[in-house]
Amino acid sequence: MKLTRRSAAQATVAVLGISMLITGCVGADNSAGSDNGGDEPSGPLVLQNWRSGPELEALEAVVDQFNERGGPQVEINSVPVETYRVQLPSYLTQQDPPDIYTWLAGNATRAYADDGLLLDLSDVWTDEFAEPIDPALRELSQDSNGNEVFVPMNYYWSAVYYRPSIFEDLGVEPVDTWDDLMALAEDVQNQGVTPFGIGLSDAPWTASRWFDYLNLRINGAEYHLELLAGEHSFADDEVRTVMETWGEAIPYFDQAALGTTRQQSITEFAQGQSAMYLGGSAVQDLVPEDVADDLAFFQFPVVDPAVPVAEEGPTDGLFASANTDQPEAVKEFMEYAGSAEAQETLITTLGGTQLPANSQADVDLPELAQQGQDMLDSADALTQFFNRDGSDALQPTADTALTRHFAGNGELDDILAEWDSAAQQVFENQ
Repeated sequence: MKLTRRSAAQATVAVLGISMLITGCVGADNSAGSDNGGDEPSGPLVLQNWRSGPELEALEAVVDQFNERGGPQVEINSVPVETYRVQLPSYLTQQDPPDIYTWLAGNATRAYADDGLLLDLSDVWTDEFAEPIDPALRELSQDSNGNEVFVPMNYYWSAVYYRPSIFEDLGVEPVDTWDDLMALAEDVQNQGVTPFGIGLSDAPWTASRWFDYLNLRINGAEYHLELLAGEHSFADDEVRTVMETWGEAIPYFDQAALGTTRQQSITEFAQGQSAMYLGGSAVQDLVPEDVADDLAFFQFPVVDPAVPVAEEGPTDGLFASANTDQPEAVKEFMEYAGSAEAQETLITTLGGTQLPANSQADVDLPELAQQGQDMLDSADALTQFFNRDGSDALQPTADTALTRHFAGNGELDDILAEWDSAAQQVFENQ
């Protein structure tokens, strides 16, 4: 697979005010003011984390294995995800920073790296370390100058999920073109079943997955990433075409979606009230176990056959503070985190709903995970997700525009003009 990356200058990271409350700060034993130059241990390395549930359990399993080796020790400090997102710039710029951080590959990391806040991990990325990691994932791990600052651990796929038993009852089959998807949706709707589930009341960002895929299928990965980098206007004809195409599908969605939560929409999908759900591999963890055994997916359909097929493969992993006082110990842990051994533990603990970044990880992938990996491996380009390729600040502009269009609240020209105005303010403030 080939990676397409944004080419615009990266956003400057806004540093939060010193008055902000820093939850879970590192203790004095890890003082960045020590003069040991990183040669003497000054306490356990602190891994600042936002993961919870099965993902936290998997990370803990990896850390426990590393600690059992008897070298540097690592302790995990977890905070709620929204707290983490807001406070990450302060974590990285405080005098006594955590050493290591769970985070997202691509621009989400590159913006911090380009501000000099991340530890250069280039010497971790030896030929032996890099060989089993796809070049696309390596590029996602680099700053704008091509230096590695990130270690990818796991990634996942997105697709149109369906229940084979429901499709069989409806007498329909998966499709591979947009026109056929619309015909399928009409057939399903005529049989009294909602074609597409979505929950927008607490997760308006889920509409962005539809926008991302349609933009990738209509305008291509390069345009998509440039748009999210501020190099095109959201009022462009290209974006209008994406929105008009999505408009063809809107009548086939659950019309109560604006008042439906994400979990409610997945529950309705699991119960057969809706026939299809565009989502990431997490869908498999959010349905009952008996439904998970009756779950399948197909690739988001082609709209324009002339456009190379790109896929979203959001990638998670680790970076480290440039101000850690134990850089060599950090690098030792980072090298382990990228190893086949660590990622075998990670993916096995996660239950096979994610993929290892290290291709040498000996993991018995379930059928759906293998299908997801094959789909990503065959893609002409990989992108991440709207807020990962753009920014968290840009995401609300998409939420507003897409939910307005979904609700039919305003003319499309007005929606696009307001989206572009809001997006430009974000870019100007970065």
